[in-house]
Amino acid sequence: MTLLTGTNEIVYGLWNTTAGGSSSLSTPGSGIGNYNPTQIPQNVFDQNSTTKYTSYGICNQSAISLLICGANTGLYLTLQRGASLLTGIRFCSAPSLPERDPITITVEGSNQPSSALLLGSSWTLIYNGSSGLDSDPGRSSLGVTEIISNNVVWYQSYRLLIISKRNMSNAVQYSEVELLGY
Repeated sequence: MTLLTGTNEIVYGLWNTTAGGSSSLSTPGSGIGNYNPTQIPQNVFDQNSTTKYTSYGICNQSAISLLICGANTGLYLTLQRGASLLTGIRFCSAPSLPERDPITITVEGSNQPSSALLLGSSWTLIYNGSSGLDSDPGRSSLGVTEIISNNVVWYQSYRLLIISKRNMSNAVQYSEVELLGY
């Protein structure tokens, strides 16, 4: 397996998005539907574990909401290298706040044109499970590589969604995502 991404990937942040559903683009800010303006989606592919992507999703700071803040957020990208076979994924924890670590995720692939990538019908689910950070590896540390053994299609675009995080917090955050394959 090899790293499928480079440091020049164009990445789109998402919120209020579920596997199979249409995507809602997130924007810089500090509230509902936002990601931290200095902790942007592109950071997850910059190969620098001291940067991070922080997304708030639907969060109004209430005690109940703190359990779901950051859920159904994520990102999508079209690989600069072209269509690739994804066979594994590995997350790197952010430099701070372990309660924000992503715990469960989905990964989807698409070969649709960029104009169709916001539509849920453009995506095929290829993984639903652990992010590899079930056990806290420490800050700015790589988790376990999750093997995606059932994917046999080479996709041009991938969508990653966070389903749950470690504990109560007003956001989810992670430093790096390694898409591995051929």
